[in-house]
Amino acid sequence: MSERLSKRVGVRLLPLVLSSIFAMSGAYAQTTSASLGGVVTDASGQPVSGAEVLITHSASGTVSRAATDAAGRYAARGLRVGGPYTITITRGNETEVRENVFLQLGEANTVSATLNPTERLEEVVVTGSATNSVFSAENMGTGTNLSLAQIEALPSIGRNIQDYMRLDPRISQVSKADGAISAMGQNTRFNAIRIDGVSTNDPFGLESNNLPTERQPVSMDAIEEINIGLANYDVTTSGGTGAVVNAVTKSGTNEFHGSVYGLYRDHNMVGEDRNGNDFTGFKDEKTYGFTLGGPIVKDKLFFFLNYEKFKRRAPGPDLLNSPFGTGAIDAEDIAEVQRIARDVWGFDAGSLDGVNSLGTDIEEYAGKIDWNINENHRASFRYSKMDQNVAKLPGFSNNQISLNSYWYNQAKTFESYVAELFSDWSDVFSTEIKISYRDYESIREPNSNLPHIRVDFGNQQLLFGTEQNTHVNIVQTKEKSAFFAGNLFLGDHTVKFGFDWSNNDIFNFYGRNLNGVYRFGSLELFEQGIPREYAYRAPRPGGSLADIPASYELANNALFVQDSWAVNYNLNLTFGVRVDKPDFKGTPLYNARIEQLYGYNNTKLPEKEVIQPRFGFNYSFDSERPTQVRGGMGLFVGAPPNVWLAGVYQNTGLNYLEYTENNSGGLGPIFSPDPRNQPISGNVGARQNVDIIDPNFKMPSVWKANVALDHELPWNGIVASVEFLAYWNKDGLYFERLDLGAPTATGPDGRTIYWSSAALDPANWTCSSCLNSPSSGFARANRPSDIGDVMLAKNTDKGGGNQITLSLAQPMNDGGWSWMAAYTHTQAKEVSPLTSSQNTSNWNNTLIYQANENVAYDSRYAFKHRVTGVLTKEFNFFGDNKTIASLVYEGRTGRPYSYVFWNDVNGDGRSFNDLFYVPSGPGDVIFSNPAEEAAFFEWLADHPEVARYGGRVMPANAMRAGWLNMFDLRFSQELPGFFDGHKAEFWFDIMNVGNLLNKKWGQIEDAGFNSNLAVANFAGIDPETGRYVYRFTGAQRLTTQEVNGDGVNTGVSRWSIQVGFRYRF
Repeated sequence: MSERLSKRVGVRLLPLVLSSIFAMSGAYAQTTSASLGGVVTDASGQPVSGAEVLITHSASGTVSRAATDAAGRYAARGLRVGGPYTITITRGNETEVRENVFLQLGEANTVSATLNPTERLEEVVVTGSATNSVFSAENMGTGTNLSLAQIEALPSIGRNIQDYMRLDPRISQVSKADGAISAMGQNTRFNAIRIDGVSTNDPFGLESNNLPTERQPVSMDAIEEINIGLANYDVTTSGGTGAVVNAVTKSGTNEFHGSVYGLYRDHNMVGEDRNGNDFTGFKDEKTYGFTLGGPIVKDKLFFFLNYEKFKRRAPGPDLLNSPFGTGAIDAEDIAEVQRIARDVWGFDAGSLDGVNSLGTDIEEYAGKIDWNINENHRASFRYSKMDQNVAKLPGFSNNQISLNSYWYNQAKTFESYVAELFSDWSDVFSTEIKISYRDYESIREPNSNLPHIRVDFGNQQLLFGTEQNTHVNIVQTKEKSAFFAGNLFLGDHTVKFGFDWSNNDIFNFYGRNLNGVYRFGSLELFEQGIPREYAYRAPRPGGSLADIPASYELANNALFVQDSWAVNYNLNLTFGVRVDKPDFKGTPLYNARIEQLYGYNNTKLPEKEVIQPRFGFNYSFDSERPTQVRGGMGLFVGAPPNVWLAGVYQNTGLNYLEYTENNSGGLGPIFSPDPRNQPISGNVGARQNVDIIDPNFKMPSVWKANVALDHELPWNGIVASVEFLAYWNKDGLYFERLDLGAPTATGPDGRTIYWSSAALDPANWTCSSCLNSPSSGFARANRPSDIGDVMLAKNTDKGGGNQITLSLAQPMNDGGWSWMAAYTHTQAKEVSPLTSSQNTSNWNNTLIYQANENVAYDSRYAFKHRVTGVLTKEFNFFGDNKTIASLVYEGRTGRPYSYVFWNDVNGDGRSFNDLFYVPSGPGDVIFSNPAEEAAFFEWLADHPEVARYGGRVMPANAMRAGWLNMFDLRFSQELPGFFDGHKAEFWFDIMNVGNLLNKKWGQIEDAGFNSNLAVANFAGIDPETGRYVYRFTGAQRLTTQEVNGDGVNTGVSRWSIQVGFRYRF
């Protein structure tokens, strides 16, 4: 082989499988297979045409053939991921053989050869370099591949893809408690995750971890390899403007192999918090399962099976600090409620039985068939299903308790089918066809079918009946998809073309208050059926319950074409274009009143096509050691979560009527326990809540570009890389509120005000209950009386970011060491964080200076500085029973956060989102009393990072929580099995090792879900001086992150240990 060709070998060899993460290779086509290509030359360096290339997957006997063209090039697509492969290149009597070749998911692996007839022919076993995954002609974009060996060697407790995504230095876990992942400082929902090409994202957009369930729908023990792409210029890449993650499942081989495994941890294996409090998030967690794979027909037909069960048992709510624990509501009170419900109203109110036990149960099933039809055609079929059940006990706090009639089970099912066909029709034409179906269902299953009922005991509350958000709460999505890609190999050009189609049938029935909601002021009034508050949602006259849910179909039609051009040995270029066009079926109810007021037709949907040009390059230098420059630029379209689109169907202002009554003296004997026979109140909520999409709206899209230099250093195969990655919004997403009405005033800091004049008078903020709102006046003073929240989804071209990454990586060497170290600097800006599942909340949670402003602030998802390290050492203490220790380190700046007012400053109807105006000194604002003023400036003196903004409004996300250092460790030991070829393995993961050494280490500082801290209360504008009036009763502080979005303590700021055992056969 010539020296120049040897630099381009892209082979992954068995001793190097563990090291591929360290190479941080570029991401390639969004596929479930691998590809192979190369150049064959003779001894003089001239191309050899007509050589046969035989590609054999040793474990399964799968064979693929290719032939070299006039330029000596060959290419094979649709190959099984992994290996080992044997590559035999033959022309006449000249043969060269490569063994132990491993092919990576989505990568264009390269094996080139020189046929030399003057030498004695013999098999050649190549021992390669770990740099090969980087130094490939097809490596243009940015990403990381994770092999099976890495998945099994690195620490993970959650056993989710997100645990491994964080190993890419450009990706961060924004919330470890939720498993929320951000790529390049973007929203966590902007990532696309696929398994075997089937989307495993949260199909509707309700989950903070971007998965449909707590754990991914296919067990990690069924995963063969993971590909993470951040800037992948192949035209088949779609569905995400952040990271596009593709995993492929395992397949059977010609030998029967399997495993039985289990994992365990309990509350004693989680540390105390920094104050010495024991962990109470769960009692124990158990995982057990098996895998089995083998031949059905040797060399022809194979199977793979996986089953896994996860069980978590947790203590119930904290009764000690509830009204029941304090005695404010005792057993006699509960017995009286039960008696009244049974004897007077004829229903069972429930009890506290079961309050001390919570459970999560998850079952996963997966099966796969691989069929080598012949040497030219290979097919596979995979089925998987996950069932998840989580017991939910809402209604517990320091002033609330609930009975078990109020509780519910959250049931979720995720089921998918995928069939693939890979075909080589000739030496110059191959195809890939994929058909899939995905069915997702999330249903709240209440313990009762009753109204929501609350009985007050002074300031304490007892809740029973059916919780108001659980009256009907159903999400169902059924997605069909079809994909076709053809590859024409035309000498120096490879032309790819095809289509990508999907159709998602979506149903979301959020029937809040459909059974009725009652609040009773006392036990006596409950017995008399006289509530003080009543709410009931019902269809409008002439309508039906079918008008309330969102029910529609969203299809996406895409065409693509791409030319990959090998200009010469050094330079490779890719040019392509992809066109995506959404298509909606189902029309929202038309609201003429909204069009009359605001000029928008609420039935218009975003059906504009998005044309996405893409370009990539790779240039390899003729240097002593492999060196290359790579990069590219392209447009990528994503899809907003369906829950945001569903708002257009659910919130038309015409779906339902909201009947409400409120009278502290009582409303009369109107109570009915029959959920289908609720009283129709005379007080109909007249305000209409409407979601609209701008008629010029396009699905969100971003431009991405990267340029990188990779170089192999002269020591132990270490690869040094420097990379610049940037993105900027072409069509981002944010929301405007149309129902603000005309402004009424301008604040002293230039803020536009929507309060009524009475609400601005400080005299109306002095009553004992007026800390957060005035006693007279109201927000949005000039809003039409019949209009509620009217939200408009719009595009913005503001926002974007960039990252600079420096990395060093050493592949696994003869001493069993491998490591990677990287530093990433991130700058990112966003107009809206888009944190919520509801459009109104997305607007509410956007931190603002001016309402509806289209201004890009620092992203709340971006960590400015991040250092990543991975170290793996393989020992051979016990012969061929391996001992592996792996350490993962993450050091980063804290999450951005903002300072805001406690309450609504500008009168737009939303509190806790108005950016804080920092007084320049005493007298700049007026305080309600001197003591509060003194306390405020004492606080300000202790916070110089805030004081430096004196006389200004603080920008959003300008603050950073403290630096975090976190170490995670896995130690695994192989043991002899009972029979030849069997192995047992024991391992333990220690997460947050530093916290095990010192309780103060490994603490994740956090500013809560909205990443903001409140400082002071707005209390009007002084009419004489025009200055703000403040109340100061204390500011919020950063807390330690422990609890996820469901209120469950996950213990992420404490050390924890999980043990595992696996027996392989």
